[in-house]
Amino acid sequence: MNSDFSIAVHCVAYLAEKQNQRVTSEDISQSVSVHPVRLRKILSILRKENIIASKEGAKGGFSLNAQPEQITLDKIFRITSEETLVPKCPDSNDNCIIGKHLSDVLIRIFHNAEEHFLNYLKGVTVQDIINEIHNNSSKNSFHA
Repeated sequence: MNSDFSIAVHCVAYLAEKQNQRVTSEDISQSVSVHPVRLRKILSILRKENIIASKEGAKGGFSLNAQPEQITLDKIFRITSEETLVPKCPDSNDNCIIGKHLSDVLIRIFHNAEEHFLNYLKGVTVQDIINEIHNNSSKNSFHA
């Protein structure tokens, strides 16, 4: 799987934390720590899929189009990483029974696995991610 999925989840969770404000791509870029060009590509995909909105100008920026508890991770995975779990098989010897059929078998197995994975992600929301982050950060914080 490529990192586009985790970057997209980071962006959406960050915008959820800043829900009542417009956030600039520079702010998001600093949080995610990725090159601004790559970030803008992912933000563009999220905007195209209507997960986020953007406004240009002096008071512009990005915001969520839905509540974080309504955004499930399967939607983000589908738009950033679908079919990235399927292995890339090299050309094989068609005279070998394994080589002739292995690619088709592995592709079928991984497509099925991806469907199971997507079904799992349907049950996980951006709000779940935020809640877990807050729970983990409060457990790890130092209390004097």
